[in-house]
Amino acid sequence: MKSNSIITGLFCVLFISTVMLFNGYSSEIVAETQYESPLIKLEEEIYNATSSEEFFNETSFPRYHLVARPFGMIRYPNKANPKIALFGEQINIIVKTLEDATGWNFTLVNDSTEISLDIINLEYINETWLFKTLPSSQIEGLYDLQLHCSKGDDYQTHAVKLVENKQYPFNFIHISDLHFPAELSETNTTDINLQEMEKIKKLNPDFIICTGDLIQGPTTVFVDPETGDPLRSEIQLRLGLWALDTLNVPVYYIHGNHEFSQSHIVPDNLEYNWYNYLGPIRYQNFSYLDWDFIGFGSSFEGLNSVEIIQIRNILSENSGTANVLYYHYDFNGNAGNFIKSYPIEFAAFGHVHSYDFTKEGYTVYHRQAPLFYRSFSTMTITNATCIEVHSEASNVTVHSETYNFDLTYRPGDTNKTDTHTFLIVVPTLLIIAIIIRKKKIFS
Repeated sequence: MKSNSIITGLFCVLFISTVMLFNGYSSEIVAETQYESPLIKLEEEIYNATSSEEFFNETSFPRYHLVARPFGMIRYPNKANPKIALFGEQINIIVKTLEDATGWNFTLVNDSTEISLDIINLEYINETWLFKTLPSSQIEGLYDLQLHCSKGDDYQTHAVKLVENKQYPFNFIHISDLHFPAELSETNTTDINLQEMEKIKKLNPDFIICTGDLIQGPTTVFVDPETGDPLRSEIQLRLGLWALDTLNVPVYYIHGNHEFSQSHIVPDNLEYNWYNYLGPIRYQNFSYLDWDFIGFGSSFEGLNSVEIIQIRNILSENSGTANVLYYHYDFNGNAGNFIKSYPIEFAAFGHVHSYDFTKEGYTVYHRQAPLFYRSFSTMTITNATCIEVHSEASNVTVHSETYNFDLTYRPGDTNKTDTHTFLIVVPTLLIIAIIIRKKKIFS
């Protein structure tokens, strides 16, 4: 009887431990599946006839014809994943075209300057050209990247920023959930977003991170008057990309569920449009001084196994510096698993349409409210281990705080140890239980 009680107790401990271990992974996902965007609720069967010409007159906006081009041969740097280069720093360029391409010519272009890029090295690997280039002159500014070669021409807006130096403190701004175009209390989100962008430009940040849902996607508010169909996501995406371009700042943009998860409401393919205008890779990584930034697009389906491996490889290489992980939302526990396995100082995301700021264990979580709520946040990084957060909504400060991190403490190693300990303890307890049971049988 005594041994039976011991066995029962051991299995109770195992069950409770398992529930506690995996509960953190499941609770957030359950909450997400039950959540509905307030914008969807506002969409009634009231059709405002519009087309790209009526709602957004393309010809009246400077640079629109450049920004609203489909993705071409240039894969990196690009409008959503730019390069911020120091004077004298080599700029890596990735081009997708045939191996027999010749006559390569790269140029940095803006309103006042053209700078040719000298090719230092080039090689062809896996159907892709890899270039190492160096600007022929050093003039600070944000530039478009232009390509001419025997296979044609290509152009990426705001792909490269040249700076004389990078120094502390530096500032970046976090925006999220712009939802171009949607109806909010009889006001179009486009109007509000563009107003807020004018404020952001005056702050002159070093760069901007936009964590998804640039477009509304499934919308019945705006339709094509000629067909009566809902407004195509392609038109929405081109509008959103033009709006980001007006910031005149390097913007690191990853997608959310509204521009990637297909809906029967949208007359065209959301996923195809994303790849067509922003390229085949859903994750990105860049560094600024001692800080590494890792971002990935997230939708209901989550990341695939190859993407997870690639991001893990990046995080492994960045283990000695402060890391910022940015994503739209923790679908399928992707972000949570990264944070549990690697040291992440700052996690930035959106999706829920409300502001929140918490610190759990080693990681600070910053959830940004939508820009059309007149909300954005300025992050000032003062040194290799310190970040200051200042968040505003409707010109009112809603949060201001400073966080310091100890880079000698690497929580990723601790989490791995805990997991290994769990995997060792469970079989051990089971073996003990079996031994006790056998003794009972043969006694």
